[in-house]
Amino acid sequence: MGAHLSSKATTEAPGEALRFHEDARGAQVHLDEVGCIARRCATFHDGIVFSQRPVWPGERVALRVLRQEGGWCGGLRVGFTRLDPARVSAPCLPPFVCPDLELQSPTWASLLPEGCVRAGSIVCFWVNRRGWLYAKVNAGRPLLLRKDVLMGAPLWAVMDVYGTTKAIELLGETPWRPNTDGGGMEAQVT
Repeated sequence: MGAHLSSKATTEAPGEALRFHEDARGAQVHLDEVGCIARRCATFHDGIVFSQRPVWPGERVALRVLRQEGGWCGGLRVGFTRLDPARVSAPCLPPFVCPDLELQSPTWASLLPEGCVRAGSIVCFWVNRRGWLYAKVNAGRPLLLRKDVLMGAPLWAVMDVYGTTKAIELLGETPWRPNTDGGGMEAQVT
């Protein structure tokens, strides 16, 4: 696929706000000049984007859905990957994160429930130390999306601006504090 995995774990706390990686992105994605807004130009696919730095266990990736587009099925997908986006050849990215990128690399992503993600929604997602992927939409309850993320190496956030989701914006501040153990009451997506 033209990508390389990263096995070097960093021990430093994140020092910079998350942005989208400027080069590793799907063929239909345009980024704004500061790398915080990703827009899919055409079609319903080729909207994969990555964070520019690894994400810590428990660190919330917060984004706002800016625009939706009718006429498509499915929507935003979120997750994590061991692919270092600095080593990803953008022309080699597949059209979909699920299942294509997951089959080609150590990537774990999930579709967010279509009915609860609309323009203006704030979505936070994170992985805990046990490798459980969670998401929260607006002030709702955490949703347990997956339990199989392999830990022990750097993970980058990966998002697929897919289907009805047309544009997203990474937010500098996360509206909710993480619960790194994933405890409490979660609604599991089936």
